[in-house]
Amino acid sequence: GYAAQSILLGGLAIAMFAGSRLPHLLALGLLTIGIKGFAIPAVVRFQVRGPTYRRREIAYYVGFPTALLVGAGLSLVGLVAASRLPFHPSLLSEPVLGLAIAVILLGLFTTMARRDAVLQLAGLLAAENGVLLVGLVVSPELGLLIEFALVLDVVIGVAVMGFLIARMHETVASTDTSELSRLRG
Repeated sequence: GYAAQSILLGGLAIAMFAGSRLPHLLALGLLTIGIKGFAIPAVVRFQVRGPTYRRREIAYYVGFPTALLVGAGLSLVGLVAASRLPFHPSLLSEPVLGLAIAVILLGLFTTMARRDAVLQLAGLLAAENGVLLVGLVVSPELGLLIEFALVLDVVIGVAVMGFLIARMHETVASTDTSELSRLRG
């Protein structure tokens, strides 16, 4: 899931460091592995405790076959979009940019297509990983300060979302966002 994807992204940044000797890529890789690969999943597990975290309600707003077709289409859109962008490869090639765009699109689709709040959060985090990959592809010289600010925003967002998901589960005994329509105030 998200942790494995983040660890792979951190490994990619470290591999890019080995090829370029840009020290911020090493720092970014290590921070990505530590924060996004281990800390954020631990925060989500802590905030969304017990059966809520272990038992996933796989409910889509669209049917599974449709979601599969949309996912394949979004992947294709990402690859085609990357081939049409004016892109000058530095350390990574154009297909990696297409993959990054596809990851963003698939993460956003997951956020919109799933009813479960935890899975919606996973979609947002996957999309953020895609944004990080776009940054690595387009501008590996990008300053560490900007990447650190992005990671800090994600950590704060995950903590808040985890808290809200836990409160939602206490209130409606589910993390299915369609259950929120039962609340009347």
